[in-house]
Amino acid sequence: MKDKITMKLVEELNELATSIMQQKNKPHKDLTIDIQDEIADVKVWLSKYEEFFDRDYIDNRITKKKQKHNLTIS
Repeated sequence: MKDKITMKLVEELNELATSIMQQKNKPHKDLTIDIQDEIADVKVWLSKYEEFFDRDYIDNRITKKKQKHNLTIS
């Protein structure tokens, strides 16, 4: 099951990256819906993938990164 989740996550990450690059390269096109769809797909599979790792470590790392870059913590 871990392999399936891993591969789905990688697939969705690549699709998101592709949509973002297409929007950058074709600013006259509105790919907002495509990008939003891909973000949602990535979040679904990333949440499943995170289950294989230490959630506390990940949460602490997120907090530190947000503080380092002065981002709002939510």
